[in-house]
Amino acid sequence: MPNKVEITETGKNIVEVRTSPTTLTLTETTHTVEVAALTRAIGNATIAGNIDITNTIGDAIAGGTYAAGTTLEEVVRDLIAPFLEPVISSISWSASGQYQQADGETLLVECGKSVTVSGVTLTFQNQENLKTGSNIVVTNTTIQPNQNVAQAASIDPTSLANPLTLSTTYSVPVQTSPIPMTVTAFAIYQGNNGTGSDVTISRSAKIASRHRVYVVSAPATSLGGAAPVTLLLNTVANAGGSTLLSTLAVDPTESSQSISAPCDSGSANTDNFTWILIPGSGTLGEVAAEVNGRGVADYTDSFIEYDNSGSGFSHTVGTATPAYTAYRSIQPGAFDSDVTLNIEILH
Repeated sequence: MPNKVEITETGKNIVEVRTSPTTLTLTETTHTVEVAALTRAIGNATIAGNIDITNTIGDAIAGGTYAAGTTLEEVVRDLIAPFLEPVISSISWSASGQYQQADGETLLVECGKSVTVSGVTLTFQNQENLKTGSNIVVTNTTIQPNQNVAQAASIDPTSLANPLTLSTTYSVPVQTSPIPMTVTAFAIYQGNNGTGSDVTISRSAKIASRHRVYVVSAPATSLGGAAPVTLLLNTVANAGGSTLLSTLAVDPTESSQSISAPCDSGSANTDNFTWILIPGSGTLGEVAAEVNGRGVADYTDSFIEYDNSGSGFSHTVGTATPAYTAYRSIQPGAFDSDVTLNIEILH
């Protein structure tokens, strides 16, 4: 006869799961769940045989079966699910276009350019315990007055998708300099096992405006003339150069940060120099080369700095005009296509 989960009393439920060498007993009383476990198992214990569920309690639904190998943690979490507080465990973004990129829970947008968010995805734990009829709201709390980014109105927790994607057409405020904006998701549950006062839960993420860092190969031997960084980037596009890296991931609030740029036929071409273009107050730290994950050489002293007598070189991007310091490899064709440059940026 298979193991069973049984509700044995009205008003006071005692649930016992037995699978040698583990015994777990769960007792439910009013507004209280007590869990006692005695186990000689090591690590994440599992049940040895199938367990048929004869009565519904929590997320353990009558008629279902816990298959052999199911962890005891999963069984217990199902049984006590109605008593667990909901949590927003992660935030992710959907946005399109070349002027944005995702970095974990942070959405990076390019200074001076317009970006529209098309969706915000929230991942929950115990979302079924959110308050019925409440709203889930995502708000930009940095901009004053606060801006609504996305929302779900009058939710039904029993049918709420998890992860939950909130569709939107939110236009990110355009910034001309690097600024991190805090975006917070709010949801509501009722305390005291769903019978008490409203409790607000939240999770915050960032929309961060950044200037772009470039690593390129180009035939230019120096920076001169009007708008030389712009000219250099146009040379990459139109005169046989290549873009090894174009990224918004360099955080100007970090004192030191490393980026990796895979080289290609452009950097190996003896007509091209390799250029590293760093915006704002950033400077070049160490430059190391590796091949197939193995370090082969230190090239820190193999780059010439161009800083326009300390003023930097302006480069217009939309409504932003960041100033760049440029670093050029001493030799053309310096890096074969199997090389990856590990570049340290200092602030």
